[in-house]
Amino acid sequence: MKKISFLIFFTTLLLSCNNSDDTSLVESPYVPSAAALKNLFDTNLNAIKQTGTFSSSGMFTFTSSAGATVNIDGTCLRKNGLPVTGNVDVEYIEIFDRGTMLLTNKSTMGQDINGDFVAMESGGEVLVKVKQNGVELTTICDYEIKMPASNTGGVKPGMAPFYGTINPAGDISWTTATVSEFYVTTSPDKYNVLLGDFKWFNYDKLPATGPRTTITVNIPSQYVNASTVFLSTNAKPNSLGGIVGKWNIGLQCNIIFLAEENGNFRYAIKPITVINNQVVTFNTSETAIATPAQMKTILNNLP
Repeated sequence: MKKISFLIFFTTLLLSCNNSDDTSLVESPYVPSAAALKNLFDTNLNAIKQTGTFSSSGMFTFTSSAGATVNIDGTCLRKNGLPVTGNVDVEYIEIFDRGTMLLTNKSTMGQDINGDFVAMESGGEVLVKVKQNGVELTTICDYEIKMPASNTGGVKPGMAPFYGTINPAGDISWTTATVSEFYVTTSPDKYNVLLGDFKWFNYDKLPATGPRTTITVNIPSQYVNASTVFLSTNAKPNSLGGIVGKWNIGLQCNIIFLAEENGNFRYAIKPITVINNQVVTFNTSETAIATPAQMKTILNNLP
């Protein structure tokens, strides 16, 4: 048995040997790997990508399947530093629920004013890319995203803009974004932002302050470096904790162990109420297999 300690955010995991005496574990003949898990996340992310083609001669609007609008001035687009002419391709991804966050490895872990990484409540994770002949374009002026608040249960006070950074392993972390404008409109309720970069963006709300603790998760040895751990908070369906962070003592939540197996997920879920210096242990015999579609349903049906 190995330990994953929720102490360092998206860097090398703190691992210490803790051999299990449980001889009843049913070992899977499949050899898990970090690469296979990352590929599964990437496949799931590509599956929700939306696309459109537009003229770069002026303003154009991309409308998503969830009712978001992205307004871009095509005359501001640049290709290798030069103005763009002709048609351009928009690639767009939007994520609102913890099931899709898990399938794509896009948790809502962000840094608060104390420097702690915490699970935030999302108003929508968004990625906009503009390309021409496969080359990513930049913009010299702001573009606008208008997101219906109904996608995440209506307007929530305290929402703020965050940019996402992805590390080489594919994990994402969120930090406060400096944007030209961020505001809420009503009738209908929308979150609105003006951005200058085509990168991951998230409308987010930080959790309540209070005493917090780290969580240590013990996992079977064969899954060290080939699995990840998430945390879902009860009554917050548009929030998903990542592999490490700090958690409010008394928080009611579920710890989710996740690995890849033959294109599906091997998983286990344990409900907990967070106590100081929380320790959670998973055994192989407690795990089950789910397809991505099944995994999404399981996550979204949690409390």
